[in-house]
Amino acid sequence: AIPNNLLFVAVGAGILWLGWNGFNGGDPYFAGADAAAAIVNTNLATAVAMLTWIVMDMTISAEKKPTFLGALNGMICGLVGITPAAGYVNGFGAIVIGLVCSAIVWVAWYYLPKYVWPFNRVDDALGVVYTHGFAGLFGGLLTGLLADPNMIVYLGLGKNPSISGTGLFYGHPHQLLVQLEAALTIIIWDAVVTFVILMVIKHVFRMKLRLPDDVLAIGDVAVHGEEAYPSDELIGVGASMADEASPTPPGG
Repeated sequence: AIPNNLLFVAVGAGILWLGWNGFNGGDPYFAGADAAAAIVNTNLATAVAMLTWIVMDMTISAEKKPTFLGALNGMICGLVGITPAAGYVNGFGAIVIGLVCSAIVWVAWYYLPKYVWPFNRVDDALGVVYTHGFAGLFGGLLTGLLADPNMIVYLGLGKNPSISGTGLFYGHPHQLLVQLEAALTIIIWDAVVTFVILMVIKHVFRMKLRLPDDVLAIGDVAVHGEEAYPSDELIGVGASMADEASPTPPGG
């Protein structure tokens, strides 16, 4: 179904952006300069990512016009991309992360589902693989490049803590490899565990992993016995049935 309630989308996006400030701002575990920087970076990267998506819609897309939903896609790319780096990068790093993550996801979302397997075989209606998977991956990798050692304060560890918050651009090239290894570990682990869960569902619980195409074609009605967003005709029929079931008493 096409998007049909932009008001609810706007409310949800606003709550998401607001809540993400607490999500990233709470990462340093105490109120201080680190938490403040994480919140500033969160908003900076998200705003840049949203504007990047809008500009790309206006200049590169076939339609050459921005959309409200496109802007929100960019917003989510910024929120996800800055999360691994929120307390570790300075303002310049936040801008770079917002711009790069949004641009990469825009290109991936525009081309991969059309031309590249397995993306053209995945029913990803919410774009989670792109706005979370790609943005999170590149946000983490960019942390390995842009992490500024002057951003993090380690309480109680003395002047030379053993914990590193330094990216390649600040003299610690190994951090990018660490970020890449962490990303690959997560990707492989999630793939293996997901496969195991699917096999348990299929062979232990004897449930089908894919419904027939004729069932998928009619969606909610076939699977749940109800329509999420019924047509005007169905609404009219439902109202008529309700009137027949509860007739108005005489003189009511």
